[in-house]
Amino acid sequence: MINAIRFILLIGVIIFLHSCREDDDIPIAEPPQSKSGAPTPLNLELPPHFALIIAPPIPEENPLTVEGVALGKKLFFDRRLSRDNSISCGSCHDPRNAFNDKGQAVSLGVDNTPGVRNAMPLFNLAWVAASSKRFNWHGSAPTLEEQALEPVRNHLEMKESWINVISKLQNDPEYPAMFREAFETEVIDSMLAVKAIAQFERTLISGNSRVDKFVMDSIGIEVPGDNFLTASERRGFDLFNQEQKGDCFHCHGDLTNPLWTDNSFINSGLDELPDSGLALVTKKASDVGKFKTPSLRNLTFTAPYMHDGRFNTLEEVVEFYSSGVKTNSPNLDPNQKSRNLNAQEKADIVAFLKALTDSSFVQNPAFRP
Repeated sequence: MINAIRFILLIGVIIFLHSCREDDDIPIAEPPQSKSGAPTPLNLELPPHFALIIAPPIPEENPLTVEGVALGKKLFFDRRLSRDNSISCGSCHDPRNAFNDKGQAVSLGVDNTPGVRNAMPLFNLAWVAASSKRFNWHGSAPTLEEQALEPVRNHLEMKESWINVISKLQNDPEYPAMFREAFETEVIDSMLAVKAIAQFERTLISGNSRVDKFVMDSIGIEVPGDNFLTASERRGFDLFNQEQKGDCFHCHGDLTNPLWTDNSFINSGLDELPDSGLALVTKKASDVGKFKTPSLRNLTFTAPYMHDGRFNTLEEVVEFYSSGVKTNSPNLDPNQKSRNLNAQEKADIVAFLKALTDSSFVQNPAFRP
């Protein structure tokens, strides 16, 4: 449980806070200046306990607007972004599964071409820019806009060119007007398209699990109801925070971090001869085997797990961290070791992880096509 010192610190924080361009094909169009009809600014509605962390940094060059988010949502679910109009972003990032491709170790692109990474779930992405500043399992995109640019032209995913996508959009009866409303120009280009998609993705905020209610109650925010966690889930949380037991908090945080990840890149000891991981981008030997630490939210919707989807159940994941860590793996994170948990301890940790399920997020009609 939170000790007295941490509790006091948390209350203090709450009181304080409450007082890859491919467009050598399509030129970037400068939106015309307009004195009227400017897009409507949009402010994110954050769960109250997210005051424990910094506000999500929104890039000045791509502020959130009502019209931009609506356009981004339409683009996110539009299959015409793929070569044969068969898949959209939402095909591999299904809102019903916390924007993950549930059941698929790796997603299938156009022509059923298998990818090389498990599709990461999409939520609370607006905070990544404040920490690791890298997106994707191996950190291949430095911004959310650049992350949205790549799948269209990836030969394992949509297999399309932005030239063709822009032609499809420009000839659509709805898109030019939507781009005018969002960016004050009817001349569509890929940079504006990915800006809109990134705006929509920044609105995907998850923070309404039973653990969230437990956190709010613990720091003095009034929440209807009580007994938010079962005895097993509470034990699992305690194990989560014990260095000699679960020791999960070093990478995934504690009650002071509602993201449940530090968005860092580590080698957690999956393999003696690991995948290149972050090193594929940085070209540094010291980054071999390092992958992004995923959030622990909504795990009930996102199996299988790890960057390659090797574990089908949470029980398998916890068993790996209990007894399967490859301690001779190069660049192993110093907090990784075999934990030797007993059966009850493993069951309690799994129970706690499942309590981070936010059903309201996957049921939110604002995130559906």
